[in-house]
Amino acid sequence: MKKLLLSYILTVGICAVAGIGTGIVLKKTIGPIDEMYPPGFDPKEFSPDVDAIWKKYEGLSDKTINGVKSFSDAEVMNVAFEKFRRMPNCYFYSIGDAKTIVTQTVRNAFIKNGDEYYEDQISHSSMVALAKRSYQHGKDGQIIVHDGTPSDSEHATFPQTPTKTFEKEEYKEYLGKTLDEMFIYVISDKTMIDSSRTTRGDDVVIKMNLNPNLSTFYYKTQMLNLSGLSNLPPFEEVKLTYTLSKDLVLKHLSIDETFTATKEGIPVPAKTNDILEYFYHVGEMKIPSWNEEFDFSIKNQEA
Repeated sequence: MKKLLLSYILTVGICAVAGIGTGIVLKKTIGPIDEMYPPGFDPKEFSPDVDAIWKKYEGLSDKTINGVKSFSDAEVMNVAFEKFRRMPNCYFYSIGDAKTIVTQTVRNAFIKNGDEYYEDQISHSSMVALAKRSYQHGKDGQIIVHDGTPSDSEHATFPQTPTKTFEKEEYKEYLGKTLDEMFIYVISDKTMIDSSRTTRGDDVVIKMNLNPNLSTFYYKTQMLNLSGLSNLPPFEEVKLTYTLSKDLVLKHLSIDETFTATKEGIPVPAKTNDILEYFYHVGEMKIPSWNEEFDFSIKNQEA
């Protein structure tokens, strides 16, 4: 039974962004699906207008942190996300723990080479061991998934034959985002409760306390479908701390979340414990094939 309940912890690592008033949604966060997001609820109404934000940024003569002083913190972050998405070659990885009955380790890696995308995801503990490797060939290409077997928190074996193959829109509907979209949280002025922006040397640090219901709209879909939960998991807290260079290039993210997942009718509270993500702009990086391991030793590098 413990193993069954703990299987949802995979969503912490294998995850890892309104026309209705925010106050109303917050009051109903703990309710069932139809209360959490009423019929006709459109996530686009509280999602950022990335094209408009990018156009605003492109019109600046100073494209450093000094040039975006009039931008909200949500706008600055969407500029940073878009800069990262537009990089021809980049990667990021995440490490951390989720705590419930046991501590579940989380290891994720992502690589973009042109229009080729790759994710490697491992979630491991003494009670639950899960792994997933995904490939997307082209921005409009199919997404191929291999479900694997981890031997520990950094190593897993995968079958040569894909477990599943998705069309892009099918994958997005199932897991909340496609590989080329990269980021799962909804970050906009409508999902922000409060935030702060400070400098640290040549870097800027943006801390955000997000609406735990609105910011996790797509994340919840991912969790629900990956782990067979009874309903969408209510989030009580979502706090993100981003570190950017003065040129608004993503470097580091620290994630703290509190939520409850219900499976087989039993609710289990969970808290992520400093899930850390590191972002890199690199030259072309080899995408591992189905039988090659991703080298998680890069986690020892400084962002």
